[in-house]
Amino acid sequence: MIEIILSKKLDKETFLNFFGFRAGGVDFGGKITNVFSGINKKNYQQCIDDYYYQNYDELSKTLVETKSKIKEYQNDFFDATQKIFKKDFSKKEYCGSLSIFDCNPRYLDKNIFQIYYKRDVLGKIEVIFHEVLHFMFFDYCEKNCKELVQNLNCNNGIYWDLSEIFNIIVLNQSEFQKILKRPELIFYPIHKEIYPIIEKIWNKNKGNLNDFIKESLTVLSFLHS
Repeated sequence: MIEIILSKKLDKETFLNFFGFRAGGVDFGGKITNVFSGINKKNYQQCIDDYYYQNYDELSKTLVETKSKIKEYQNDFFDATQKIFKKDFSKKEYCGSLSIFDCNPRYLDKNIFQIYYKRDVLGKIEVIFHEVLHFMFFDYCEKNCKELVQNLNCNNGIYWDLSEIFNIIVLNQSEFQKILKRPELIFYPIHKEIYPIIEKIWNKNKGNLNDFIKESLTVLSFLHS
């Protein structure tokens, strides 16, 4: 089950985590300051409080719309992911929080992720699917490929690379595209060259997820060496 909320507190944490931050060729800090000119670590709390106060009606309306749409689509999403993972994740609880920042992070330790509230409806659904897939992927790897990933970091390096590329491959499958109606694009520039290599491994393994993960991590490790 996917629940969508609003959390001003989480946005304040996200600001601190992403202000001045770059990763994978993406300037997340710039995404914040391009919209919130003059925001900094001294005034960020007041800036965020003011924005929530001034845009409360829009945020509340977007929350209602997003909750309605994800309720409409999530059964098809969980049916499609069951075919990928050979496991039903629909009974697990996933929490997404609308955000005033276009960073869209997932916090595995808090079991929550964020969605930029100004994206269009399908754009928000795409982010929700993408982030929930991360939780599923890491959950699957922990239970089925623990010996391969136990010393790897899900926030950087080859494990993170694979999780991002995996999402692009999966969300471009026909069952997901029936909902999203737009291709899942490569977000991080550093993945453009390695994506075709991992996609070939996916096609070769034809649904054998364990073999795909093992071979992909081996190839990524070699490419990073």
